[in-house]
Amino acid sequence: MKKKKVVLSVLLAVLAVLIIGTYVAVALYFQRHFYSETTINGIDCSYMTAEEVKDQLRSQVQSYQLTLKERNDQQETLTADMLQLSYQDNGEVEQLLKDQGAWLWAGEIFRNRSHNLEVSMNLSEEALGQAVDALNAMQAENVTAPQDAALTSDENGYSVSPEIEGNQLDREAVIAAVREAVASDADQLDLDAAGCYVQPAVRQDDEALNNRANQLNQLTSASLTMDFGSGRSESVGRAQLMQWVIQDESGNDIIDPAQVTAYVQSLADKYDTVGKHTFTTTGGNTVELSKGDYGWTMDVETTASNLLAAINAGQQGAFEVTYTDTAKSRDSNDIGNSYIELSIDQQTLWCYVDGELVVESPVVTGCVNKGTETPRGGVWKVKSKTSPYTMKGKPDENGEPSYIENVTYWIPFTEDFTIGFHDLASRKAFGGNIYITNGSHGCVNMPLDAVAKIYDVVAYGFPVVVY
Repeated sequence: MKKKKVVLSVLLAVLAVLIIGTYVAVALYFQRHFYSETTINGIDCSYMTAEEVKDQLRSQVQSYQLTLKERNDQQETLTADMLQLSYQDNGEVEQLLKDQGAWLWAGEIFRNRSHNLEVSMNLSEEALGQAVDALNAMQAENVTAPQDAALTSDENGYSVSPEIEGNQLDREAVIAAVREAVASDADQLDLDAAGCYVQPAVRQDDEALNNRANQLNQLTSASLTMDFGSGRSESVGRAQLMQWVIQDESGNDIIDPAQVTAYVQSLADKYDTVGKHTFTTTGGNTVELSKGDYGWTMDVETTASNLLAAINAGQQGAFEVTYTDTAKSRDSNDIGNSYIELSIDQQTLWCYVDGELVVESPVVTGCVNKGTETPRGGVWKVKSKTSPYTMKGKPDENGEPSYIENVTYWIPFTEDFTIGFHDLASRKAFGGNIYITNGSHGCVNMPLDAVAKIYDVVAYGFPVVVY
């Protein structure tokens, strides 16, 4: 009986030693191996040593790829080889192995464990720069630079054209973003979301740009029409005004006064008629008349000033031109159908009123031989009329008038009021060649009854055609 107890005790002791030895052996094993059901960064590390796990991590690093999402639905991939990535052993695997508690294996061995390590990788900065430079998105032929929103104009006025985003990458921003993505073991990098694209400096909603467009539209909003008669008109509207916009010394948009003046001068050159008449004579001939003061002469300075003010006020509708000289008619034939016609060569005068001949009379004009010829080749206007009137010649050396002549009717028409129509009691004959040797001092001598009729129908501004 005693012997049996001894054997039993020995067996129990041996069993205890075996159990303890086995436990210790297993514990020693798991000091160098990971438990089953252990994953690190998605790798099944069951029963692996730290070195075996690091081999797996090295392999994982070498298979690393980073997909770059670019604009226009383009993608490119950077590989570990391109970036010259390598696994950097910082002892984190050994620390995980140590932290698993090998001596507690009996309670830990069958528990699932999942670890995510921030695997340290050596990244070649030189290779990173080269890889970024080699991207298709970085090649000049594939790059569209961004464009700022800008002021544009068309026949409808000014507006702001939207910015163009383009697809130009900021190299340094891309390098920094890739570096960060690699460090965080990311497999995708959205370059747009990461702010890697060069941005337009000015966008469509820019307040200053929109304010300027609005101001320019207001500045060019005037629509003005000038009437020059006979269906002739000139208009100033947005299209014209947009060509006259300049900036002053302070950078403010203005209508250029010089261009407004030049425009008004061009209208004067086109529509002024003083000294620019073509006339069809009673005999049916056409004569060009370049002298005289009858017709329209635009006051360029005043008109330009008024036009600029109307433009700046944004006025609409008719605009009145200012003149220094005016005629009886605004039609292209501003002489109209009421006028005095005088032919020097024929020594004949005709007077028409509303197209009807009211006077036809022989006359005597200025003396050819004495050099006091009546001015011809122009259109003048009646300056006044007086009845009776005393005519006086230029003072002689004694200060006395060279002649004194009392007339019943006096109708001057030249600019200096010295040449006009009048009767002359001492003259008994008119017409023919009298004017060559016995002509007047320059005036137009007429029979009393003829000049009386003219006196009754003319007033200031009545056209006088002399050829």
